[in-house]
Amino acid sequence: MKNVLIIFTRVPIEGHTKTRLEDFLSKKDIVLFHKNLIKRLVNELKSDKWDLEVHATPVDKVDVLKELLANEVYKAQAEGNLFERMEIAIDAALKTYDKVALIGSDIYDISKKDIEAAFAALDTNDIVFNPSSDGGYSLVASKINLANKLNIDFKNKSMILEETIKNSNTSLIKSLRIIDDIDTKEDLLYNYFGKNVYFLSKDEIILDGKKIKLDETIFYDLINIDNWGNNNEEEENF
Repeated sequence: MKNVLIIFTRVPIEGHTKTRLEDFLSKKDIVLFHKNLIKRLVNELKSDKWDLEVHATPVDKVDVLKELLANEVYKAQAEGNLFERMEIAIDAALKTYDKVALIGSDIYDISKKDIEAAFAALDTNDIVFNPSSDGGYSLVASKINLANKLNIDFKNKSMILEETIKNSNTSLIKSLRIIDDIDTKEDLLYNYFGKNVYFLSKDEIILDGKKIKLDETIFYDLINIDNWGNNNEEEENF
């Protein structure tokens, strides 16, 4: 049986998606940014080595995504919190596929190599993660059912991955390289510049000890993502 990559996403509509960026971008620009990010991610990660599904919420607005990417497989996310929905999606897919990988739609610095690495690691492991630097994870891949393994009572949000691994009841777990998602304006500018920045104001930052004004050209690039680079090193971290 073939493997499958699931992309979890909110439908990019105003006030519903990437709301933590609203202190930096307008709701209209956030929608455009997220559409561009989804489109790039799906096109980047298509492969004849695995199927690809987009699991969206709210599903009654999925036509927004179909206008963007008409030929993809769209499914509704289940009810429940994020971790419950992830468990349900992965366990349902394992009825058809040998291996399942799941990511969010707000990751820029990920490639086919990362997906290939995750599926390859499942040859000798039950569960595979790409950690994120905030203590969580940006990718989970599995060949075993994950019911009650991801959705746990986290005591510390900065230790989500560590607590998940402890709860998994298997020693066959592999952590690959760190890949971060884009939640905040700092995440956004890190992916654009390839370095951490310090905000002085909404449109002025410190980069490498120098003040930089965020002009219209930079904001255009941020939203359209054409001039970004890949910034994470290709290496395992654990």
